[in-house]
Amino acid sequence: MNAGLEGRACETCYGEGQVPTDAGPVTCPDCGGAGRLPHAATHVEWRLREIERAFGTGPTEVAESVRWLAFEIRRARRALTEIIAISGDIMETPEVTRLRFIANRALSLYEEFPVK
Repeated sequence: MNAGLEGRACETCYGEGQVPTDAGPVTCPDCGGAGRLPHAATHVEWRLREIERAFGTGPTEVAESVRWLAFEIRRARRALTEIIAISGDIMETPEVTRLRFIANRALSLYEEFPVK
């Protein structure tokens, strides 16, 4: 379960992997018990699955809406990832660079550094 767990120490559990509750310690929801924050894409998928488990089961209208929304989020993230990939294959222009940065801002695949 170490895939994508190269981030900074988790501030929710202070790198311990567990948080205290009234019922005793539980696995930290932010780092998944690793003590280090996952990559943003991994974190989004973890949260999305957590929401699906909590609210997306059963034949209710709310569950159907949650499943639809999860599908749409995943589809949009895949499309933005493809845009970033394709923009790396075409001639570099200011418009292509801007497109890549806009898509990356939504996905947080790459860390952005200010230009000096």
